Amino acid sequence: MENKETFQARIAPFFAPSQQLDVKLAYCLAKFGHRAQTRKELTEDGKPTRYFEHCRRVAIILMDEMGIIDRDMIIAAILHDSIEDTHDLTPELLEHCFGQDVPHMIKTLSKVPKEGYIERLSSCHDWKILAIKACDRLDNLRSLMIPGTTLEFQKKQIQETKEKYFPIFDKMVTHAPINFFPKIPLVKDEIKRLVERYSTIIELQEKP
Repeated sequence: MENKETFQARIAPFFAPSQQLDVKLAYCLAKFGHRAQTRKELTEDGKPTRYFEHCRRVAIILMDEMGIIDRDMIIAAILHDSIEDTHDLTPELLEHCFGQDVPHMIKTLSKVPKEGYIERLSSCHDWKILAIKACDRLDNLRSLMIPGTTLEFQKKQIQETKEKYFPIFDKMVTHAPINFFPKIPLVKDEIKRLVERYSTIIELQEKP
């Protein structure tokens, strides 16, 4: 089971102590900022999943499945919803704690304002930001069919991924450095596989 200790153990071999503390601070801030929030999906015992689990899972996908061990990207992954969904974790606070690059990535990933979000993301040429978004979308898809989500929400997420995010993730692969292949394309392929699988499941469910 994932916890603070297992998460820190992932980064300990790669970062200096001060950088480890930076990641630990981001972890604590995200946990604090999302402390009262829950997800749509339910746990095995039928209770709402705390929102922070999603933040941690996104960072773990970045490290374990994309093979990216980068201080700023890990911090941005943990805090990717902080500006959008919390009152306390402002861009100014994040810049004070982590420098300019982290809040820049998080602001680009945030639906603030909601209008024009996909257009802003589509015009982004920073593969690091697009990679974090891919990790976010993959985790959202993996939890999409867990009890607690409605059929309407599932269909909306699947359609949105097909129409809006597939081109963005294709761009991510195009712009990513060669040394991150083949893992980054594998994450994109996993997103497409889940979308195709869920589309088939929903089609079968809706048949008379």
